Amino acid sequence: MGAHTGSRRCNSSTTSTARLMRTTRRSPASSFAAASNGAACGKARKKQASSRQSDTEEVRRKMEALRRLVPSGGGAAGDEVDELLLRAAGYIARLQAQVTVMQLMVDVLEQTRD
Repeated sequence: MGAHTGSRRCNSSTTSTARLMRTTRRSPASSFAAASNGAACGKARKKQASSRQSDTEEVRRKMEALRRLVPSGGGAAGDEVDELLLRAAGYIARLQAQVTVMQLMVDVLEQTRD
């Protein structure tokens, strides 16, 4: 197995390969490539975990904002996500119906002026 070119995806076999290459006789170039790929994978995993954490935090903040916007109807602040989304969908449907009714009222009032 010679030195590889290009990037490899990080997974458990990559780190296993890096360990294997360090314990067996390989050329310095191939050992370096495997070791640096292992280090890169570690950094990638940390970055991915950090990214997931920030994504989770962003979703949590947006759900809290949605919870403040949608009338609770007696629901607790710790409502499940699916329940909150269903309440939000119902609220949006009611708002759309109100807009439709108000538009009809405007149309009727404009016709009576003529």
